[in-house]
Amino acid sequence: MDLGFRSTFIRLISYAHAGAKDIETISKHTKRSILDVPNWELVGKLYSNMIYIYRILALIAFIVIGTAGTWAMIKPIFQTDDLLSSWLSWGVVAVASVYKFYGAIYSNYLEGLNKIPLVRRWESLTSIAGSVTSIIALLFTNDLLVLVSTNQFWVIASVARNFYLSRAIEGHQFSKLRITNKFDKEIFNRIWPVAWRSGISGIMSNGLVNITSILYAQIGTSGDVASYLLAVRIITQVKEISMAPFYSKIPLYSKLRIQGEIRELISKAQKGMFLSHLIYILGVIAVGLGSEFVISLLDSNIKFISNDLWILLSIAYFVHRFGAMHMQLYLTTNHVISHIADGVSGIIFVIISFALISTYGLYAIPIGMLAGYLGFYAWYATSASVKSLSINFYNFERKTSMIPLLLFAFYVFIAYII
Repeated sequence: MDLGFRSTFIRLISYAHAGAKDIETISKHTKRSILDVPNWELVGKLYSNMIYIYRILALIAFIVIGTAGTWAMIKPIFQTDDLLSSWLSWGVVAVASVYKFYGAIYSNYLEGLNKIPLVRRWESLTSIAGSVTSIIALLFTNDLLVLVSTNQFWVIASVARNFYLSRAIEGHQFSKLRITNKFDKEIFNRIWPVAWRSGISGIMSNGLVNITSILYAQIGTSGDVASYLLAVRIITQVKEISMAPFYSKIPLYSKLRIQGEIRELISKAQKGMFLSHLIYILGVIAVGLGSEFVISLLDSNIKFISNDLWILLSIAYFVHRFGAMHMQLYLTTNHVISHIADGVSGIIFVIISFALISTYGLYAIPIGMLAGYLGFYAWYATSASVKSLSINFYNFERKTSMIPLLLFAFYVFIAYII
């Protein structure tokens, strides 16, 4: 929905914080013309444009939610007993959602200054507070409006939290920024070519997920689909947890890139990728070994997918993550190619999956993913990444993916021997 502006602003703010003099210097990836201190003047220009752009995006979001969103809610709301409470609850959700969308300007600012650990700690505290108040509300009432309002209060509070965190960090530089309400066309013209490519990439990635959902409906029995959806949900959680060691450092990688500290960038990126790969592989192995036992304890009718399918799915997600991390590393150059990678790999995925769906059933989906990710996405992203770092593939990967892959290979070997 943000058309790629979020990741673009985070990256550019991190560049300015590293001392970049202007966006032109950033796009050339050179160390010259870099200040020894953060360029708060450029940060202010970027932040001013971010405010202007997000106001427009928030207005668009409000119109979309207010029309299409409300239309989608008509049927479920008219199935409730309390129409007034239901409509008011929807109104609260709609307003809070738009407010949170606009409030991304504060989280973008914080993440651009590499304050991700600080933000995540406060997010955890806010999440705990939200869970506690929701439980308390449930104990005292079953009124939908009260329950929804309690939940959405913390959505609004999270924006206020990020605003005050922005003011508190970096010696209160936030309050000293020269913020104007004027639209800086020159700055926008330099941001837009980068942002729209990132936006297209995001749309293509989400489109791939939607196409996968369509494929689910065409496959086998409801029990098979339920098992597969459970596996996808679990592996998605494993993937998201494993992303933290690498993705939380992306603003730092951008800063090192613009400062020309390539050796340190390589070292930090290798460490982040290694930990991310290791956590993912350990999670996959844990699920593969313990899923049937856990499901048996739950006395559920749903069975977990076969070990063959789980391994194939795990490999497909690993290859995607492998390419995605290299893509993020390359994007620190501010040259966006992810729309090409996502577009081509998505087309390959759709063609292969639909071609094999009638023959291989559920297996066609991870096979299609592997065809798209291994056939184009991963090697395309990795090639661009290592080339930008002036390091060969082996010297980079021997410190990142080699040990996790050997561990996974050992698990597969044991699984089939035993």
